[in-house]
Amino acid sequence: MLEDSQLKDLADEQGTSIATVRTVLQALREQLGADRFYVFWVAGAGAAGSGARRERTLLAFRTADAALAFAQRNQLAGAASRPRLRRLSILQLVQAMLREPAIVALLFVDDEEATPAGQLPRGVRVERAGVLQQFANDQSISSPPLT
Repeated sequence: MLEDSQLKDLADEQGTSIATVRTVLQALREQLGADRFYVFWVAGAGAAGSGARRERTLLAFRTADAALAFAQRNQLAGAASRPRLRRLSILQLVQAMLREPAIVALLFVDDEEATPAGQLPRGVRVERAGVLQQFANDQSISSPPLT
């Protein structure tokens, strides 16, 4: 099964057990009430050139409509050469955050109300440092790394 392979890969990358990874992900699934989310992906945009990479928060939406509405309100589609949505599992989102040090948090967005342009929506925030700490503890976890 593909997810078992991904769980093993993540556990190996982080030096933790598959059981610990499963426990963290299951706690998130229970709190969020879903396993798959939509991310508005901007391909080809961004500053070319170097310099310090800025810290980012990856926004994950329950529905494609919510992701697109947020992108349109914030005029993200106009800045991109090829905007698109990607549907990712919690496991894939956590992997992306841990593999890319510039992503310091995941924000699983509440879809109930539209957020004014320029503001981050409300939701469940999962910090990279919190996940890494839980993996380092390598023990049963009763709650996800939320702030």
